[in-house]
Amino acid sequence: MQDISEHEAWFADYAAHERGLEKEDPGPIDLKIEHTTHVLANARAIVAEEAFAPDLARACLLAALYHDIARFEQYLRYRTFKDRNSVDHGRFGVHLIKATGCLAKEDRKTRHLVMAAVGLHNRFALPKKLRPDVLLVTRVVRDADKLDILRVIDGHLAKRPYNPTVVLQLPDDPKLASSKVIAAALNDATASYADLLSVNDFRLLLASWIFDLNFASSRQRFKNQGHALAILRPLPAQGVYAEARQHMLAILDRQS
Repeated sequence: MQDISEHEAWFADYAAHERGLEKEDPGPIDLKIEHTTHVLANARAIVAEEAFAPDLARACLLAALYHDIARFEQYLRYRTFKDRNSVDHGRFGVHLIKATGCLAKEDRKTRHLVMAAVGLHNRFALPKKLRPDVLLVTRVVRDADKLDILRVIDGHLAKRPYNPTVVLQLPDDPKLASSKVIAAALNDATASYADLLSVNDFRLLLASWIFDLNFASSRQRFKNQGHALAILRPLPAQGVYAEARQHMLAILDRQS
């Protein structure tokens, strides 16, 4: 397995410095530090199970480590993790990687792959024409990211009141339901965050991420971890969500 311990030490120091700048509530920053640890672990598992070449494996791990490097400054500046209300954290992450020089010791190809994946990882849809190596590294990060976001959201949705930052400041209002989110799930697709109207919409959208995973190992982990089912089951079994809920329960069950 690739040794990126020098980068992990650098990131830990950087994150600790950013955390020290937060004078009110470091909780959201702590969430992103922990999230990075889990995303890197997910990426390691995917890389091992899919048996990538060593150079691509290294780029995947570095991209996973640095994928959310911009989240700290985003929160410090704007008090939110919502890109549309602040800054595109993927693009800003590329800027920070260049500014800090954290990849300076890596070869040119690795730097390119990592920065491309960081800049693209949070796109709703990837550009159609990407180099195969860029596409692969980006897909690993996107899968690893989604798998851990499910863990985080599952833990927070298990209790009330919901953390506004975690649920994207969405209202917990059962009367608000997005027809776009429901239609996407019924058509085996994933809606956009911009289509979300409520926490219930968020639950359904997260479960539909099964359609947006790129590797067999990712889909198996999605099922095995059980977070998607735990997030989905509280949706009303009757009413506007009923059909989509049942459809997604069946889809997730077929992944076993």
